[in-house]
Amino acid sequence: MSFMELIDALRAYGVDVLLLALGVTLLVALLKKTVMKNVPKKVFVVLPFAIGIVLYAIFRALVSLSPEPFTSEIASTLEKGFACGCCSTLYYVIYEQFIRGRSVSPLYPLLEGVVPEKKRRQAANALYKGSKALPEEERVQYFKENLNTYSDPPMSEEELSNLASILAEFLSSIQKK
Repeated sequence: MSFMELIDALRAYGVDVLLLALGVTLLVALLKKTVMKNVPKKVFVVLPFAIGIVLYAIFRALVSLSPEPFTSEIASTLEKGFACGCCSTLYYVIYEQFIRGRSVSPLYPLLEGVVPEKKRRQAANALYKGSKALPEEERVQYFKENLNTYSDPPMSEEELSNLASILAEFLSSIQKK
């Protein structure tokens, strides 16, 4: 999809849908960070569409000051509400891909359960950058020396040794590809 096709698609929705979709995006992000932070991630695939339909229905009812969006215009309400969810998802993807610009180390998923989520990205990036240029035989020692600065609670010597070996082996295997 070219940039112009993307602009045409966004223009086809209408200003009301685009603005409500922005609100849906912000509401979903807020829910994701607060009330629904322990909910499975699959819920967030459907949530923008559900919230979009509800918000659009409420919006149309307030604008028209009638129950028609819930009765005779239900098909239009569902269509535009679904469009809100689509635009909201598009906004989220644009944000993730272009604005947030986060680069994640390949070590990130391996640190889950060892490093708290708040420090995991920083730890994964620092450990990856610090170990990437080292020869394979020095990586295990590097990880042993640096892992406990990020882990919470601190690991036992055996856990530290095992994780350091896993990280070093994983890094070696992805660099060989």
